[in-house]
Parts: sequence; C-alpha cells; structure tokens
Amino acid sequence: MKESQISVNQFTRLLEEAAAELPQEIFKDLNLGIGVVEGCKLNPRTASGRPAYILGEYRAGGTMGRGIVLYFGSFVRVFQDLADDALGKVRITDVLKHELTHHLESLAGERDLEILDARQLKEM
Repeated sequence: MKESQISVNQFTRLLEEAAAELPQEIFKDLNLGIGVVEGCKLNPRTASGRPAYILGEYRAGGTMGRGIVLYFGSFVRVFQDLADDALGKVRITDVLKHELTHHLESLAGERDLEILDARQLKEM
C-alpha cells in the first residue's frame, strides 16, 4: 500500500486548523487537549481476525483527565490523499469530530458511539 507523503508537522497543522474551526465549547473539560502520536496503532479484535488501524482515541478516566490522541502513522497507512491539504483536513476533521463525540457522550454519561464502534469492529 502506498503511503501518503505528508509530514507530521503538516498533519499537526491541519489538525490545529480543524480544531480551531469547531465551536470551542465542545472542548470543555478536555484538559489533556488533542495530541498526535507519530506511530500507528492496530486493533487486533476484529471479527475477521485481521487487525484494523486505529486513527484516533478518546481517553478518559483515571487521575490524568480527558484527552484525544490521533495516530499519524495510522492515517498515513489508511489514506493516500493526506498530502492534499483540503482532503487531509477533511479526513482529520472527520476523526476529530468522532473522538469529540465520544468526549461529549462521556460528559453526559452516554455510551452510544462506543457501543456502535464495538459493533462495527465485530463486523470487520
């Protein structure tokens, strides 16, 4: 699979732009903010037994607080069009919104998206 030619710095810039365009009140209580991990992450628990790349994670609980992580390496392996700023930003925004939905649901005591994600993994 051909990997996109995007740098982690360009990826981070697109993420910052995407976050700045969203209503700032949805970031309330996201005290750890949004981070980028250069590597990739795999989820080995799919129905087919083939691992799936994890693009982002919402992390909550414990003593540290709440935050979002996007895996640059996973994006590079999944999407070949990230180097195009417009397309890259769309991909990043979609994942950021997904993780922010987890955040908002967590604050509200809901788990609907978490349940949907688990169901989708079982279908992969």
